Amino acid sequence: MTTNLDTVTPATAPSTPWKTAGKLAIGFLVVFAIAALLGALFREPIEALGTAAVERYGLVGLSVSVWLVDMIPTPLSYVPFMFLGLAGGMPFGAVLLTSASASYLAGITGYGIGRTVGMPARLEGWMHRKHPKVRLMLDRHGVWGVAAIGLLPLPLAVGTWSAGALKLPLSKVALALLVRFPKTIFYLWMLESGMQLGAG
Repeated sequence: MTTNLDTVTPATAPSTPWKTAGKLAIGFLVVFAIAALLGALFREPIEALGTAAVERYGLVGLSVSVWLVDMIPTPLSYVPFMFLGLAGGMPFGAVLLTSASASYLAGITGYGIGRTVGMPARLEGWMHRKHPKVRLMLDRHGVWGVAAIGLLPLPLAVGTWSAGALKLPLSKVALALLVRFPKTIFYLWMLESGMQLGAG
């Protein structure tokens, strides 16, 4: 059973550009700090875990993991999978292209699900409680709201499923989702820099 997204009224106003930039900066710094801390305290077990994951699952495992996490509305992030890939010895470029492409494809898939089945009532209720600004961003900014959600530390599927349910144009949503590539670059750069700092 689905509900009409038009019946949901977000309770808060969207972030200003400065607040959005601040959230992005904090997100990247948190990733850097965690990578540095883990690199300093748990370097050997993390490298062993990453190596085992890479040897067993490779780029296919990384791709499927990122796709699932970004396609399904959950509070999880694709960052840990990229971290394990780097720790396991995967080349930076391979992790970047695999993760960014899988995340982009997850966004398109999520949009297709939202457009086909709408927004299930339970999922809509969860989204409204946990991420009340998402609907307001989409209402006020359309596909630019999708781009903002793709950049911010928010579950990507929350934005893409909503965009599909609202029947925003696929071509414009596909363009907006390209922000996942620069975001992935920054995340990986922070991860690698943090790991190098921790190892030093």
